Amino acid sequence: MTINSVLQTGLSRYLTPEQLEKLASVTVGIAGCGGLGSNCAFMLARSGVRNFVIVDYDIVDSSNLNRQFFFEDQIGMAKVEICKTNLLRIDSTLNITIHNGQITPTTAPQYFADSDIIIEALDSIDGKKMMAEQYLSDARLFVSASGMAGWGEPYMQKRQIRDDAVLVGDFTTDIADHPPMAPKVLMAAAMQADVVLTHILGK
Repeated sequence: MTINSVLQTGLSRYLTPEQLEKLASVTVGIAGCGGLGSNCAFMLARSGVRNFVIVDYDIVDSSNLNRQFFFEDQIGMAKVEICKTNLLRIDSTLNITIHNGQITPTTAPQYFADSDIIIEALDSIDGKKMMAEQYLSDARLFVSASGMAGWGEPYMQKRQIRDDAVLVGDFTTDIADHPPMAPKVLMAAAMQADVVLTHILGK
């Protein structure tokens, strides 16, 4: 493949042209652009994924800065807009489609119609359940997360729900009882990103 960005030039020291081509050929859909979604997106972008669909309706708040891929001067702005801006600072040639809207059983199929992989990165239990109902029976890889609040135990795990569905998290903690802190949130996002890379590149 043609190397057309500074990031790709750097990645070519570690990945073969065939691996870079595989990463560039996939579109990753991310439902939610908070602690999971924004961080998973930047990890995948740094790893060579070039095509994204990112959906959220929220704005950046001061309470997000402790764990989300945003900065102080971006408070009050739409998360999807700013996430795109931040990702393009990593690689200005990325192909990023954003939707500033709510994810529902009606809109999800429209938003993610062209995505090869779906990452569930929503905050609410209802949202996570809705995405599972939509995509657990889908042939595409579906990566979800549950339980990443507080610190220390219980530790993060990965569960294979079916061949193309993976759940990561501690499966126990809730932000209603434990504060959302960067280490465990980013661990969950990193595990989601690693599942995606493993799916694309193989073990």
